[in-house]
Amino acid sequence: MKKLTALLIALGFAGVTQAATITGTVEVDITENSSNDYISTETIKLGIAGDSGVAFGSINVKTNASDQVVLDEYSIGANLTDQASVSYGDQGDIFIGGGLETVGANTIANPSDAGESIILNVRKLSLRGKFSDTDTDISDFDTVQAKYSTTVSKFTVGASVDHTIATDDNIYAGSVAFALNESASLSTVATHDASLTDEVAYESILSVGGLSAYVDGNEADWSKNVGAGYKGTWKDLGYYVEANYNLDTEETTPAMGVSVAF
Repeated sequence: MKKLTALLIALGFAGVTQAATITGTVEVDITENSSNDYISTETIKLGIAGDSGVAFGSINVKTNASDQVVLDEYSIGANLTDQASVSYGDQGDIFIGGGLETVGANTIANPSDAGESIILNVRKLSLRGKFSDTDTDISDFDTVQAKYSTTVSKFTVGASVDHTIATDDNIYAGSVAFALNESASLSTVATHDASLTDEVAYESILSVGGLSAYVDGNEADWSKNVGAGYKGTWKDLGYYVEANYNLDTEETTPAMGVSVAF
């Protein structure tokens, strides 16, 4: 299956070579671990993407903690119409999320997105089926996700669901964002996961330019964490500085990082 996938990607890129775009970044992220030590994670990422109008594809590789070059994500697909497409690959999920660059998304549900999937996009609706194991049975799906989003005036609203086939469990998410002006917005994500002790959770983020601040919680404690961060660029250098503060434990979790695109 892996050889077949590689062949499919190669065939896909054969049709989009003239429109291929190559991108690369070198990233350094500094975070605090569970032992209250600051650690540095260096990552080199390389991406190749192309779209011929009908076929499209992308490959992203990166270095891991052992300095090995590994496949991060890939996809190959086709534009069925000008408002519909289908793609296959290890391409992340479509479930509504939250958080900043590193901190945040503490309380809201976050279904696992690991694994190969097929994604169908039709206008504002997206459907995703994640395979259990493509090396053993490509007809066996693990989870199914659906997401719908639309914009009305200054409001953008969305809804998504993650359904686990084996257990028949559902995780729901809803979001609403309001554009205060051209550079400021207020957004809220709420989730419901019946498998958790505290089933309902939320996160609200206020963003003004590169500055963002958030508060989150769940039905046991509606004000559990607050955090803030700033993200910006200087010439070819991208950077972010942010921190999360737990209102219960009074612990601060900082994070920062820089990246250079080439």
